[in-house]
This record gives sequence, C-alpha cells and structure tokens, in this order.
Amino acid sequence: MEQTSVLVGPVPTIRVRPATLGIELDDLLAEWRETWSSDWFGSESDRLVTSEWTLKDVVAHVASWSAEMRAQAEILAKGSEVPYRILFEKVGGPRTWNAEHVSLRRTHSLETLIREIEHETALLQDLLYKVEVPILFFERPIGIAMSTAPNEPWIRSIAGMVEMRCFHDRLHMSRIRDWRRRKFRPPDLGGLFLVVDEIRMSRKMVA
Repeated sequence: MEQTSVLVGPVPTIRVRPATLGIELDDLLAEWRETWSSDWFGSESDRLVTSEWTLKDVVAHVASWSAEMRAQAEILAKGSEVPYRILFEKVGGPRTWNAEHVSLRRTHSLETLIREIEHETALLQDLLYKVEVPILFFERPIGIAMSTAPNEPWIRSIAGMVEMRCFHDRLHMSRIRDWRRRKFRPPDLGGLFLVVDEIRMSRKMVA
C-alpha cells in the first residue's frame, strides 16, 4: 500500500462489476472458514503467533480492520473523503491504532471475533450493491496516511478498499499458516539416518 500525494484522482476505467468484488469477498471468507474450522484453531488461540500477539489477537486485529475499512467505504459511498487519519509508521504500520483496537477486543471470545469479521464482510458486500457503479471506482482521500506526511492521505475508491481488505486479510492468513507450519514441522531425520547408515557400513567393513 503506497502513499500518494494526489488528493483526488480521476475516475478510473471500470474493469469489474459489483458482483465481481462481492465474489472476491466470498472467496476471502471461504479461505478464512477453512482456517477457522481446522481442528487446531480453537485450541491454539492463546498461543503466541508473534512476539506480542496471540492467535486470537491476530483475529482481533483482522476484525478491527474489517470494521474500519467498511466504515471508511461507507463514507466514500456518500461522496465524501474520510475526515480523519490513521497514521502509519515506516516500520510496523499503525502500531498505536492496532494496539488500541486489539486491546478493545481482548475480552471478546474467538467466536465473537469471527462473527465480527463475517458481519463486517457482509456489510461491505451489501454496500457494493447499494451505490451506483461509478461511485465504486471514484477515488477519494481515505483515513490513512504516513506519519511522516499526515496531510497526504492515501487515495482509494470503494473498490480499492475491497482490494486492500483482501490483501490485508490474506497477509495475516498466510502468516498464521506459516506459524502453524513452523510450529509443527517434523524434525529433520536425514542426518540421523546418515549416521546410522555409516555405522552399519563400518560394521560390515569390520566383519
């Protein structure tokens, strides 16, 4: 997600329809549900996935941005620019905002957080069909900027917010899967087998 200094861009060429964007969100939820329904997911929710966040915290983070992106898309749907800014640091993104909103959800159950993601996705999908197609693709300033340039908000359309949402969710989905693979990777026994083979070979030579 790149910073831009252009305040209001031209209306881009329309390449997809609302239904296409809706299907993208359907596919996203299908991927999440496959992960959520894994037999290990619930039992591992309190395990640290990063140095600071548990698996449940990561889900809370995704839920917080699902709600935020839907709220900003609703403002764009009214023909307005988002009047506030969430400031991103060069490294780590919006650390303060993330920490606050994960903390707000820390008492929520994992099931509640999953329902929030599903609910916010449904609201965003509904919005796609409520606005005229040109509005979906008209770019305006949104509520995100770099901390080094707070007066230069990122420029996105509602369709762009959908793409941001899908990218962000899949980034964390991928990190969860990578964490799971690292955590339960079977030990490399190749070296052990090689030692055993050498011992067997030496015994044969002695015999």
